[in-house]
Amino acid sequence: MASLDQFPLEAEISLSDFRSEETLTNRLETFHRLRVRRRSDFVGVFLDVAEWQSLVHYVARLETELERREADAVRAIVSERAPGATFDPGSAERTAEIDSEYERLVAEGLRSGPRP
Repeated sequence: MASLDQFPLEAEISLSDFRSEETLTNRLETFHRLRVRRRSDFVGVFLDVAEWQSLVHYVARLETELERREADAVRAIVSERAPGATFDPGSAERTAEIDSEYERLVAEGLRSGPRP
């Protein structure tokens, strides 16, 4: 994927050019992403569908890599502070299991009454 902030000089469109669907369509077909300009100020970006999907996949890959690196960092901290311990990455399912077990234990404790 090309650098996200680099656009060819011709890959821009003014707000007044939106009146021409043909101009907009031709530029998107040629450049796939356009900087939107109002006078001399850039106010946004248009992406064609393929470019948008490419951006979504790029961000997903970055998020996956970030999660992997964070898990590696946590594993290193755990192994340094608690040799022999294992690191089990969290998940929504695991959190739900823990919440459910906690609620069960609390309910069980309430049923059995206060302890001396």
